[in-house]
Amino acid sequence: MVRNLDIGTLRSLQAVAEYGAVTRAAEALNLTQSALSMQMKRLEELFQRPILEKQGRGVVLSDFAHELLMESRKMVAHNDNILARFTGVRPRGRLRVGLSSDWLVQRVAYAVRAFRTDHPQIEVAVTDLRTRDLIAQFQRDEQDVILTTEFSCSDQAEHLGKLDLAWYGAVGGTAWSQRPVPVANSRGCAYRPVGIAALETAGIEWISVADDGGRDTHHIMTLADLGVNIHPRGIVMAGIETIDHGGVLPPLPPTWLNIYLTDGPARAAAADFAGYLRHAVRDAAARLAA
Repeated sequence: MVRNLDIGTLRSLQAVAEYGAVTRAAEALNLTQSALSMQMKRLEELFQRPILEKQGRGVVLSDFAHELLMESRKMVAHNDNILARFTGVRPRGRLRVGLSSDWLVQRVAYAVRAFRTDHPQIEVAVTDLRTRDLIAQFQRDEQDVILTTEFSCSDQAEHLGKLDLAWYGAVGGTAWSQRPVPVANSRGCAYRPVGIAALETAGIEWISVADDGGRDTHHIMTLADLGVNIHPRGIVMAGIETIDHGGVLPPLPPTWLNIYLTDGPARAAAADFAGYLRHAVRDAAARLAA
């Protein structure tokens, strides 16, 4: 006998994946917790495979459920597109996304493109700002989703991954060997204070060489071998490389990638987009860590 998948159940599966908790997913979908749990149970009975696994105080999707999720997104999107085409009813929405990690531009762009393909009715507005400015905007309800680079994770945020930081300089450059060390990170860069603290703890003199100028001044100064910069280890930039300093420069602490989601009217769209962003971030983090 042919069995049919229920679109509503697949939407619930997506919500559980995004919120990481049955209770929060149920609230987002205006369902009772028992009703959503029953939907997950029916999926398990249908496929004879586990769907949810406990992790800490929440739940995560099983490996099988992750595979199912990828296909279910296509099915839900196709359902919505059919309804929009033949009923003329196109739900409208706008999602405000704030980013602070410039090394993720390409990956995040792919995430935005995939989300827009699956959700053509939702406009995505992207803003690129420093973490402190994004958090301020988020607190003023001016952003629906923000991806930040921080050295901790607040109760408001979800920790996506951890990356090591490294000293970077011009290919074949010698700025790193100078004393005082010329630091090219701009004053607003979140990495600058930890780099300076590491240098001072190690008793190494330093000087700032990119306090003034435009947004790309720090990059130009590094390329010109007039200073060193701090970036997540593993990124690739033309003309700039990780400095092989042999321990002359001090080690740096890791940085955290955090995501914040609104509790406002765009909560459902923000949670859905977060799934695409998580995939992009974790894939990029895995590549950088390799």
